Amino acid sequence: MRCIAIIALLSSCSGGGDDDKKPGNRDTAPTITTTSGTDAIQFVGEVPKNLIFISIDTFRKDHMGFHGDKSLTPFFDQIAAEGVVLNNHHQCSNWTFGSTTCTLAGRYNIERGHIPRLNGNANNRPPVPEGTPFLATWLGEADFFSVVISANDWLSDNWGNTQGYDAEARPGGNALKVREKAVEITSQAMATGLYDRWFMHMHHMEPHASYSPDESFIVGLEDLEPWPDNLSNRNVHYGHRDDWQSMDPADQILLEAHLRVLYEAEIRTVDNRIGQNWQALDEAGWLDDTLVVIWNDHGEQFWEHGSQTHAYELYGEENDGFAVFWSKNMVPGVYEGPTSSIDLVPTLLDLFDLPIPEEVTGIPVGSAPPERPIFMEALARKGGVQAIVKDGYKLHYRWAGFAEMYDRTTDPEEKNDLFDPADPKVLELWGLLRPMVDAMAPLVVNGTPSPTIPEGLP
Repeated sequence: MRCIAIIALLSSCSGGGDDDKKPGNRDTAPTITTTSGTDAIQFVGEVPKNLIFISIDTFRKDHMGFHGDKSLTPFFDQIAAEGVVLNNHHQCSNWTFGSTTCTLAGRYNIERGHIPRLNGNANNRPPVPEGTPFLATWLGEADFFSVVISANDWLSDNWGNTQGYDAEARPGGNALKVREKAVEITSQAMATGLYDRWFMHMHHMEPHASYSPDESFIVGLEDLEPWPDNLSNRNVHYGHRDDWQSMDPADQILLEAHLRVLYEAEIRTVDNRIGQNWQALDEAGWLDDTLVVIWNDHGEQFWEHGSQTHAYELYGEENDGFAVFWSKNMVPGVYEGPTSSIDLVPTLLDLFDLPIPEEVTGIPVGSAPPERPIFMEALARKGGVQAIVKDGYKLHYRWAGFAEMYDRTTDPEEKNDLFDPADPKVLELWGLLRPMVDAMAPLVVNGTPSPTIPEGLP
């Protein structure tokens, strides 16, 4: 196991007692800001032996206080301040089956030769092929016990993306139930004495639509005109979402306002519930020698680009990712280089001093050149969509034959389309993206039109 001593940054590597290391009770530690270098994630002493994943469904990056200005997430902000934050992070897809699969495999779905599909039906939605290795597979070879507790069926054995875990469960209820079941199963496994270490993965459904937050976290609804029916009902929410384009403009504004208030309450709710989970885990000792990684599987759109919820497009509101590494002996930091969710697996294998399999195409955080291209794809509500990010520019491509390009360094909300088929930057990005388009097209089972190349592009 790799041991990293930070003598130059801290006056002592001995650390304090456990009370000094709980969230909110640490001694002040320096924060490192890096854009490259293999020491982007640093510890005082040894790398922790155990691993917790806290993956959160439908959590918009700009709704975490650390990345925005909404002040909705006091717990997550504290953890981010104590951990290492990936500040220029991208999810590899825009819905749960697609994003969790590529994240846990450490490679793009296209590279696996299989595309998770939302549109269509059971006859053209193939699960992940049997025998596909994931992070849990490789950790199991190093004597980890692994369990995944998922509140979303799209991360389950029904779709093949939980292969490698020793156990899994999908309890009903909220994030508190997820933690209770994860602890129960892991405790039973470790009591057998058969395992040296454990990997506990908790996937939380909040704040996925329809938005049903704890009422105590709803702020601002009393300031709005009432909406005539119950938006916390999934069918009602989705029905109005789909009818929005034909609504009266005043109703559009009111509906969006109601949904935003409810979604922000969901964010407050999940922040509070995972904060409760964290306290319970800490008091029981589960955080004492454990590396925790918190990440989102995708975001949520509120008609910024014509749709609401997710699995439509690859704009930032749906596709910007966040990831935070935390442990009691971690040196806080912010990593500014471009990262993808497929980088989590090789980063963890590297930290645990385990071999990175050849099929893993993600790169350990800090090891990739800043000019690396990052890809994303989805086969969902609008058919095939793909994108590439490089040097701050983002090229979107829809299989219907449309392309757009944005400079996210000056236009982070992607409002000013710079697409010009003669622009050298467009041609550069298209030259990198086109092979991914060609590789994805034959993976579609049936029912989706083949890609149409935008006019003017080779």
